[in-house]
Amino acid sequence: MTNWTDELNDKQKEEVWNFIVFTVKEIREQIAQDILATSDLWMAKGHLKSRRTLKAFLISAAIARGQNEVKK
Repeated sequence: MTNWTDELNDKQKEEVWNFIVFTVKEIREQIAQDILATSDLWMAKGHLKSRRTLKAFLISAAIARGQNEVKK
């Protein structure tokens, strides 16, 4: 079984890689936005009574965005 990327030239491989990176960033941002929207929903329903809970939503959104990641 061969790898389909072997059939691509270097420029095409770079374009595929850029598309993958762009897509992952978009997905992560959408997840972060969904987390923050959930926070707003909780606040509207009166479930967000603690600053710690709000902080947890903010931290979760930052994690989804890849902020504060340690790069090796």
